[in-house]
Amino acid sequence: MDLRRSPYFLISLFMIYNCCDAGTVSTKDNVTARIGFHPTDFECTFTIDADESVHAGDILWQVERPSGVYQIIAEFTPPDVHGKHNQFTSTATGSEFKSRAVLYDVVSSGTDTYTAVFRLNEIKCEDEGNFRCLVGYTTSTGSYNQSSEVSLMVTAPAEQPYRAPVPVPEIIEEGMTVQFSCSANIGKPPGNIKWWRFRPNKSVPDYLGELSTTPTMVPGVCTYNVTSSISRLTVSRDDDRSVFRCSVSNALVTADRDYDTPHEDTKPLHVYYKVSTPVIEMNPNTTNHDVGAFAILSCNAKGYPSPLIDNHINYFLWTFRPRGKGDDVILISNNGLLGLQNLQPENSGRYTCTAHNGFSGQTFSSQSHVDISVHPGNCHTVNFEFTGWVQIQNL
Repeated sequence: MDLRRSPYFLISLFMIYNCCDAGTVSTKDNVTARIGFHPTDFECTFTIDADESVHAGDILWQVERPSGVYQIIAEFTPPDVHGKHNQFTSTATGSEFKSRAVLYDVVSSGTDTYTAVFRLNEIKCEDEGNFRCLVGYTTSTGSYNQSSEVSLMVTAPAEQPYRAPVPVPEIIEEGMTVQFSCSANIGKPPGNIKWWRFRPNKSVPDYLGELSTTPTMVPGVCTYNVTSSISRLTVSRDDDRSVFRCSVSNALVTADRDYDTPHEDTKPLHVYYKVSTPVIEMNPNTTNHDVGAFAILSCNAKGYPSPLIDNHINYFLWTFRPRGKGDDVILISNNGLLGLQNLQPENSGRYTCTAHNGFSGQTFSSQSHVDISVHPGNCHTVNFEFTGWVQIQNL
């Protein structure tokens, strides 16, 4: 009777084990393997004492099923036994592993130590669990088994988020509170989702937060889909054209910079905000000019929509108020650029730039001014260089 398959195996083993020197069987306690085509070796080392023998088919690699029963994957033959080779069993279990595993010849190291290696080339999530190497020994007094178990943990990389995050609401005005959500498989062991903000003209992003909790690992489960959200984020004009990113990582997926792991980005945000106070630049940079001089005034102001759009809502307007008078005169300009030539004393006064924009049924404006003085003197020619086109104002 084969004791390995006998219901009285444990009692028989106990009796025989205590009456003779026994061979030993050892494996690693734990093996970690990455899901997919990542070859992983299961190595079993066993010894055979002088009065013991191990026959063909007495070296087994087995896998534990959910029921707790171990089923045979393959049988190995010692190197000094002829006529029978290593083979997968003809059972469903053997067939399951045969297409993605390799059995290596048993090798000896020394006179009484041997190694049987079973290589699993493709790792599946359902492989996670316990494997066992069992060796059947025969002695002059009977037979017995020795075994050693190894626990396989299957890991899986975190994956790129399923889709790019979209702000809620999609139309954003300065001061609004917005929310972003991001869903991803964070792999096994479960990793993390982190949030970043990339502002224009800033090389390093702002870290905004990450998952507060991660799922508990469950045996045989390698996909952990989670959703991370940023809520109650108040946006400002500084967020205009910013990009928000959710990045995913775990122990198998890392990068030198956390924000470079698999990720998805929002489209650049457009934050509607009212026009800011214009900045006026002068060329030449002076408010005092001689008669006949030439000058260019440029007006710039931030806002979204930009006043540079130059329509009936978003635009720049230059006006002139002569010194000592109360009425403003509208001047011809081009997108905030105002050219003045052949300046005369009567051109002295206040030049005002007003920037306009509007959104959501509202309009906004802001203005700045500069006071220019033209002093009587000899007429002269000024050589002036300017790149770009501008309407020359002949006052």
